[in-house]
Amino acid sequence: MRRVFLALSIGLLLAFIYFAVVNMNNSINLSYLYSVADSQTYKTLSLGVYTLISLFSGVFVGAGIVYMFLSAQNDKVKAYQRELEKTSVSGMNNASRVEVLEAKIKTLEKAFNTVADERTQLEVQIKNLNQEIDNITKNK
Repeated sequence: MRRVFLALSIGLLLAFIYFAVVNMNNSINLSYLYSVADSQTYKTLSLGVYTLISLFSGVFVGAGIVYMFLSAQNDKVKAYQRELEKTSVSGMNNASRVEVLEAKIKTLEKAFNTVADERTQLEVQIKNLNQEIDNITKNK
Protein backbone atom coordinates (compact mmCIF):
# COMPACT_ATOMS: atom_id res chain seq x y z
CA MET A 1 0.00 0.00 0.00
CA ARG A 2 2.90 2.35 0.78
CA ARG A 3 4.39 1.74 -2.64
CA VAL A 4 1.08 2.58 -4.31
CA PHE A 5 0.79 5.88 -2.43
CA LEU A 6 4.46 6.65 -3.09
CA ALA A 7 4.01 6.00 -6.81
CA LEU A 8 0.85 8.14 -6.88
CA SER A 9 2.52 11.01 -5.08
CA ILE A 10 5.58 10.93 -7.34
CA GLY A 11 3.32 10.77 -10.39
CA LEU A 12 1.26 13.75 -9.20
CA LEU A 13 4.40 15.72 -8.39
CA LEU A 14 5.79 15.09 -11.87
CA ALA A 15 2.41 16.04 -13.41
CA PHE A 16 2.36 19.34 -11.51
CA ILE A 17 5.93 20.12 -12.52
CA TYR A 18 5.14 19.27 -16.17
CA PHE A 19 2.03 21.48 -16.00
CA ALA A 20 4.13 24.34 -14.55
CA VAL A 21 6.83 24.03 -17.22
CA VAL A 22 4.34 23.84 -20.11
CA ASN A 23 2.40 26.89 -18.86
CA MET A 24 5.42 29.05 -18.00
CA ASN A 25 4.62 31.49 -20.85
CA ASN A 26 0.92 31.84 -19.92
CA SER A 27 0.04 34.47 -17.36
CA ILE A 28 -2.86 34.95 -14.98
CA ASN A 29 -4.20 37.92 -13.06
CA LEU A 30 -4.37 37.45 -9.30
CA SER A 31 -6.43 39.69 -7.08
CA TYR A 32 -4.50 40.37 -3.91
CA LEU A 33 -5.87 43.59 -2.40
CA TYR A 34 -9.31 45.18 -2.21
CA SER A 35 -9.42 48.93 -1.85
CA VAL A 36 -12.11 50.97 -0.18
CA ALA A 37 -13.63 52.10 -3.47
CA ASP A 38 -14.37 48.46 -4.42
CA SER A 39 -11.87 48.48 -7.25
CA GLN A 40 -9.60 45.47 -7.24
CA THR A 41 -5.83 45.49 -7.58
CA TYR A 42 -4.46 42.73 -9.81
CA LYS A 43 -1.04 41.16 -10.08
CA THR A 44 -0.02 39.43 -13.28
CA LEU A 45 1.81 36.20 -12.59
CA SER A 46 3.05 33.33 -14.73
CA LEU A 47 0.80 30.29 -14.50
CA GLY A 48 3.86 28.04 -14.11
CA VAL A 49 5.17 30.07 -11.16
CA TYR A 50 1.70 30.08 -9.63
CA THR A 51 1.51 26.30 -10.00
CA LEU A 52 4.94 25.82 -8.40
CA ILE A 53 4.03 28.13 -5.51
CA SER A 54 0.80 26.17 -5.00
CA LEU A 55 2.70 22.88 -5.20
CA PHE A 56 5.36 23.81 -2.67
CA SER A 57 2.89 25.40 -0.29
CA GLY A 58 0.82 22.21 -0.46
CA VAL A 59 3.90 20.09 0.19
CA PHE A 60 4.85 22.18 3.23
CA VAL A 61 1.30 22.18 4.61
CA GLY A 62 1.08 18.41 4.11
CA ALA A 63 4.47 17.90 5.77
CA GLY A 64 3.36 20.05 8.69
CA ILE A 65 0.18 18.04 9.16
CA VAL A 66 2.05 14.75 8.92
CA TYR A 67 4.65 16.01 11.40
CA MET A 68 1.87 17.01 13.81
CA PHE A 69 0.32 13.54 13.71
CA LEU A 70 3.73 11.84 13.80
CA SER A 71 4.75 13.90 16.82
CA ALA A 72 1.52 13.00 18.64
CA GLN A 73 2.07 9.34 17.80
CA ASN A 74 5.67 9.48 19.06
CA ASP A 75 4.47 11.03 22.32
CA LYS A 76 2.01 8.17 22.73
CA VAL A 77 4.76 5.62 22.03
CA LYS A 78 7.07 7.27 24.59
CA ALA A 79 4.31 7.29 27.19
CA TYR A 80 3.65 3.62 26.50
CA GLN A 81 7.36 2.81 26.82
CA ARG A 82 7.51 4.65 30.16
CA GLU A 83 4.49 2.68 31.33
CA LEU A 84 6.17 -0.57 30.27
CA GLU A 85 9.34 0.41 32.11
CA LYS A 86 7.34 1.18 35.25
CA THR A 87 5.54 -2.13 34.95
CA SER A 88 8.78 -4.06 34.45
CA VAL A 89 10.46 -2.26 37.37
CA SER A 90 7.48 -2.94 39.63
CA GLY A 91 7.44 -6.54 38.38
CA MET A 92 11.12 -6.90 39.23
CA ASN A 93 10.44 -5.22 42.57
CA ASN A 94 7.60 -7.68 43.24
CA ALA A 95 9.83 -10.59 42.26
CA SER A 96 12.52 -9.45 44.69
CA ARG A 97 9.88 -9.05 47.41
CA VAL A 98 8.70 -12.60 46.77
CA GLU A 99 12.28 -13.87 47.03
CA VAL A 100 12.78 -12.03 50.33
CA LEU A 101 9.52 -13.41 51.70
CA GLU A 102 10.45 -16.95 50.63
CA ALA A 103 13.81 -16.58 52.39
CA LYS A 104 12.03 -15.36 55.54
CA ILE A 105 9.63 -18.31 55.38
CA LYS A 106 12.53 -20.75 55.10
CA THR A 107 14.25 -19.11 58.07
CA LEU A 108 11.05 -19.30 60.12
CA GLU A 109 10.57 -22.95 59.16
CA LYS A 110 14.10 -23.75 60.30
CA ALA A 111 13.52 -21.88 63.56
CA PHE A 112 10.21 -23.70 64.07
CA ASN A 113 11.86 -27.08 63.45
CA THR A 114 14.63 -26.19 65.90
CA VAL A 115 12.07 -25.16 68.54
CA ALA A 116 10.06 -28.32 67.89
CA ASP A 117 13.21 -30.47 68.32
CA GLU A 118 14.11 -28.64 71.55
CA ARG A 119 10.55 -29.14 72.81
CA THR A 120 10.69 -32.88 72.19
CA GLN A 121 14.05 -33.02 73.96
CA LEU A 122 12.62 -31.08 76.91
CA GLU A 123 9.61 -33.39 77.02
CA VAL A 124 11.94 -36.37 77.13
CA GLN A 125 13.95 -34.76 79.92
CA ILE A 126 10.73 -33.97 81.84
CA LYS A 127 9.62 -37.60 81.50
CA ASN A 128 13.01 -38.78 82.73
CA LEU A 129 12.90 -36.40 85.68
CA ASN A 130 9.33 -37.46 86.51
CA GLN A 131 10.46 -41.09 86.45
CA GLU A 132 13.37 -40.25 88.75
CA ILE A 133 11.02 -38.41 91.11
CA ASP A 134 8.68 -41.37 91.09
CA ASN A 135 11.61 -43.70 91.80
CA ILE A 136 12.77 -41.52 94.63
CA THR A 137 9.32 -41.34 96.17
CA LYS A 138 8.87 -45.09 95.84
CA ASN A 139 12.21 -45.77 97.49
CA LYS A 140 11.43 -43.64 100.50
